[in-house]
Amino acid sequence: MNRNGIVVLIVVALIGVVGLGPWSSALAWEPKGQGECIAPANPGGGWDAVCRSTSAALQKTGIYKETLYVTNMPGGSGAVAIANVITKRKGDTNLLVAASNALTFTMALNRTQHTYKDIIPIAQIGAEIGGFFVRPDSRFQTMADLANALKTDPKSVTFSGGSAPGGQDHVKAALFAKAIGIDPTKVVYVPFQGGGEALTSLLGGHTQVGAIDISEAAGQYEAGKIRCLGLLSEKRSSKFKEIPTSFEQGFKVSYPIWRGLYMAPGTPPDAVAYWSDAIRKMVATPEWQAEREKLGWEPTYRFGEEFNKFVNDELASFKDVLKELGFLK
Repeated sequence: MNRNGIVVLIVVALIGVVGLGPWSSALAWEPKGQGECIAPANPGGGWDAVCRSTSAALQKTGIYKETLYVTNMPGGSGAVAIANVITKRKGDTNLLVAASNALTFTMALNRTQHTYKDIIPIAQIGAEIGGFFVRPDSRFQTMADLANALKTDPKSVTFSGGSAPGGQDHVKAALFAKAIGIDPTKVVYVPFQGGGEALTSLLGGHTQVGAIDISEAAGQYEAGKIRCLGLLSEKRSSKFKEIPTSFEQGFKVSYPIWRGLYMAPGTPPDAVAYWSDAIRKMVATPEWQAEREKLGWEPTYRFGEEFNKFVNDELASFKDVLKELGFLK
């Protein structure tokens, strides 16, 4: 072999060892066609807000060049959506799915055969606080009024929420009942397919208290159509600073809600890496901060393995909570 041939072999070998260097970016994975974000509830709820705010921020910033459209897929507090994703959308590189504590409850209650190990959790994009909301003409002015009514007759108060019985919104009311010495299983809870429907029930006077999240209630709250008795938190919301917390009113009940995204099983690692990077970039932009602040979400973020560990640990702990509240044997 002549000298030139040896040089070519060396160059080829070096490329194999160190990669393509500056040329590698040309071969990096890029999404093709429209993207989709599945919100496992009807419009108006927290999961819907995850998809619509993510879509808006990604496109406003130009981080994602295509359209990211939203598909609402209600049913079983996330059970229908996760089953669809696992059985019909495996390996879909353009699919994101909204998630939160509500999905963890669905798993903990064995209302789906799937767990976080069957999907690919990619990011927590914010956190918010749950609370108790009432109509302006409600007889309840404070959380103490609500507590007194429950102590007198637990069946005299009807709560609405956007999760199935024993799910996230039901647990808000159950934890409050437990804190005031009431049997959590005596709480009258009316489930709906998302926070938007629960809010509609409250506005229509069909239920008395909405056990929902701040983003779901924000629009009607700011319009003066509902009041908030208190947020289930130790500290006040960074946006709605005027709303008192449960702790301020003497009730040691907190309920933080994370908002996040997962991808379908079998999605190639390069596609997962692309979306993880896109979401990480998104939450650092002013456009995302505007979306987050509009919803009243707190700037709490987790990515990759940290987020994956967080949701799996949460699933284990929620089983204990549900047993303690009498929702799981």
